[in-house]
Amino acid sequence: MMLNSYLASVLLCLPLAVPSFAYYFQGYYCPKIMVSPMKDDKVYSPVGLGIVTSKAGFRIHPITGRGDFHSGVDLAANLNDRVYCLLDGVVTRVGYRGALGVAVEIYHFYPNIRTIVGHLNAYSVIPGQRVRRGQVIGYAGSTGRSTGVHVHYTVIKQGTGEYIEPMAFFRTVPKYIAAMNTFRARAAIAMNMKKFNEEKLSDKQTDTDKEDLPPSTGEVQPPLPEK
Repeated sequence: MMLNSYLASVLLCLPLAVPSFAYYFQGYYCPKIMVSPMKDDKVYSPVGLGIVTSKAGFRIHPITGRGDFHSGVDLAANLNDRVYCLLDGVVTRVGYRGALGVAVEIYHFYPNIRTIVGHLNAYSVIPGQRVRRGQVIGYAGSTGRSTGVHVHYTVIKQGTGEYIEPMAFFRTVPKYIAAMNTFRARAAIAMNMKKFNEEKLSDKQTDTDKEDLPPSTGEVQPPLPEK
């Protein structure tokens, strides 16, 4: 009887098993603003060394074992590694987002795209907040449908909803930065900012929205042409 009681007390102290494919932790808000200086002409990943663990496009899903369209790229990370913003923009959505887990979405006035980081453990921005290149927007985790700690990164063309290949986008970012001071780029930014304010995109936050990203034909477009 004493042995049974002892075993029962030990079992009560053990953590309950949580399936790796359904980690529903809602994340937490860490408001400390940190900005790392990024050179304009250097290619960066939003996290760590940018080691790819799963490419964008059609793949065999690691959990379901079935054919699946992957809207972005998965990058290796350690728990709570800092996740950085690569281009200036404004935060449009923050919160738990279905299979993506805890996610942060940012609209970038130039080149008129949205970027989404998913599976975060924590986030350091809120909807409507302006963010700049090199700013920490969250911390790597394994929330949502995930087999382990990593960061999912998606790039979407605003308006058309086309998915853009993230690794090619990383390599194109320095070109966008170099073009920002051109007349054409400044005009595009002003037009996109006006449209953004009129449509109040920043009001479309998803702190309680569980929707996943929309389905696709299975194609990922190359990065946007330089303007």
